[in-house]
Amino acid sequence: MKEHHIDPVSGRLFVHGSPYLIRGIELHNSTSSSAEYLRPLWQRFADTGVNTVLAPVSWELVEPVEGVFDFGLVDALLDGARRHGLKLVLLWFGSWKNGSSSYVPGWVKLDPRRFPLQSDASGGPLDHLSPFSTANRDADAAAFAAFMEHLSRADRREGTVIMVQVENEVGLLGSARSYGPDAAAAWAGPVPAVLVEALRGGASPHVWAPGHTSAPSWGELVGDADRTAELFMAWHYAAYVQHVAAAGQARHDVPLFANAWLDSIVPDESGPAEAAVAGGQSPGVFPSGGPLPHVSVAWQLAAPALSFLAPDVYFGDFEIPFKAYAATNSTLFVPEMRADGHGVSHIFLAIGGYGAIGVAPFGFDSLAAGDTLELRRVYAQLEALEGELLSAQAQDRVRGFRVVPGQERTVRLGAYEFAVRVHTERSEGETFGHGLLLQLDEDTFVAAGHNFTVDPAPRDGRPVAILQADDLVISGGRLSPQRRLNGDETFAGTRIRVADDPDPMHGFMLTAGTLSGVVRFSLYSREKVPGSASPADDVPGGDVLTAPRSHR
Repeated sequence: MKEHHIDPVSGRLFVHGSPYLIRGIELHNSTSSSAEYLRPLWQRFADTGVNTVLAPVSWELVEPVEGVFDFGLVDALLDGARRHGLKLVLLWFGSWKNGSSSYVPGWVKLDPRRFPLQSDASGGPLDHLSPFSTANRDADAAAFAAFMEHLSRADRREGTVIMVQVENEVGLLGSARSYGPDAAAAWAGPVPAVLVEALRGGASPHVWAPGHTSAPSWGELVGDADRTAELFMAWHYAAYVQHVAAAGQARHDVPLFANAWLDSIVPDESGPAEAAVAGGQSPGVFPSGGPLPHVSVAWQLAAPALSFLAPDVYFGDFEIPFKAYAATNSTLFVPEMRADGHGVSHIFLAIGGYGAIGVAPFGFDSLAAGDTLELRRVYAQLEALEGELLSAQAQDRVRGFRVVPGQERTVRLGAYEFAVRVHTERSEGETFGHGLLLQLDEDTFVAAGHNFTVDPAPRDGRPVAILQADDLVISGGRLSPQRRLNGDETFAGTRIRVADDPDPMHGFMLTAGTLSGVVRFSLYSREKVPGSASPADDVPGGDVLTAPRSHR
């Protein structure tokens, strides 16, 4: 078994042979270009509860002169991470980064005859290396292979690098497809047979293969013209990335993946301007051919070296891409998301709701300390719950959620149903509640997160109430009970509230909040009298997540 791998059935990430949950952050694009600049940041990452740092490795710095490689910055990343007990996911900024080719070396940029760019329909050049060029592909693959060969020598024993992203948000901006001579020849050629078969089986929501010919050209496919162009670009981008990925994987076999700049699937709740930033509605406005769910069939067939495709999520309804990528991949990972409170409030939904192997809010290194409080809270809770949470993910006994004022979310877990709502609306700015419910045994649960309430619904026509609730505190990454919650803090045994600054009851009566945002509770049916035994109090030194005996 490989040291680090993605289980092909469950989609779970294993690091050093054990399940692993990424509590990540992604650095700004230029941060890792200077070991000196990065040096004082490492401790800050560790102090925030981060266990994994996502950091770019750029082709232009690795191979400044053709055939001459410099891995000094890679070694500095390895050293900094190891000194602070952190893992790395390295991001190969090669032929494309956010659709453009700005990270290729100068010797590539200055020789467009050898390393051709793409063209729009008028013949105008676009600042994107052509994915149809074998010279482009082979040069990138050689550099990536050298990088992975270096990792094999420098990191095989320690295993600091747990995954590598190949390219960054690939796709063509400015046109739905490329029109250069190399692209025109590919467009006129036959669609690969394996893709034709998949299209006839309904693999694309937008494009179909005609039944009258066994080997249609791309222009003979049936469907929206722009979506056909997008599928064409997706296949050729994926085939290019496969060549690069396979060259590196042959040198050092760790999980590889590709990330996506999303399209604007729905209008953004923040307004038209932010919706435009999110991608746009048509290929070429968002990067055409990138690894989006509706072209995932092309990516998965053409790039089997990739373990999964991943969304970068900043705007709109985060749950839509979470759901779409979880449905089209065995693994969900969110390598980029907003690092503010809005973004962080979706972490439990990704991990607890859609089984994500982790998340990485972007640009943490530029945030002021006060802007990291929500991320610190969430990562402290995830760290304290990690062992039980990973087990619960595998056994389908965890649910994640995010709620806003006026919304009630129904959560079903085991034999119980819960109504989850926002607790307070006193905070300034955006108001939301976010968290997870984790089942320990038939009648015992953990609620973790911030600013929400959980009301158990009647069961088999009988009211359900709280038998016991304990406020847990986090110390040294572990949980221990401190208070037995009852009375006002459980609304007379009817509700679990997770909030550190709760609203006064009746508008004037102050109540105490939770200490760390983690509460363990057990339930019973009011009309059924429990047996003579009662849940045992926690034994000092015992496992606080070992559930008390059930009482129904």
